[in-house]
Amino acid sequence: MVCNESIRELTNQKLELSVQERRLRWLGHVQRTSDDRVAKQVLHWIPEGRGKRVRPRVTWQHEVIKDTEM
Repeated sequence: MVCNESIRELTNQKLELSVQERRLRWLGHVQRTSDDRVAKQVLHWIPEGRGKRVRPRVTWQHEVIKDTEM
């Protein structure tokens, strides 16, 4: 058995950069779609009401904003 970290070191892969690139590519695809598509509606959806008093979730939108600031 070989752990994932050792495989990444051997292959010299940067997993974070790959995920970031795919996330931004998907954002571009969704933004080019028409406004009646579900994916675009969900992208701009703001849930109503209040949830439990816990730590705020890290949303996909927050991750994309963080990616574009880099």
